[in-house]
Amino acid sequence: MSYVIVTADFPDVTTEQRTKIYKCLQDKKWQKITELERDISTVWYASFKAEVDEKSAINLTIDEFVNCSKQYCRVKLVIHYGPNKPTFHGLS
Repeated sequence: MSYVIVTADFPDVTTEQRTKIYKCLQDKKWQKITELERDISTVWYASFKAEVDEKSAINLTIDEFVNCSKQYCRVKLVIHYGPNKPTFHGLS
């Protein structure tokens, strides 16, 4: 199994548009990293089966984020691929 963690910026979207983007990503099994009553950043992660290689996981990530947000904005992404689940510290 591998993991992708994404920092995403959805510039100039409304609250309603952001909600729709987030719902779309969650439907695609992306998990938003949150802290109760506080948005630490727009950080998401997902896991991929072992047979999905790095290039495929990154391309799928880009496709899903672009497709969920393309009618509202041009998303900006920072993507990291690795074998380990992200570690969370200091979150509720």
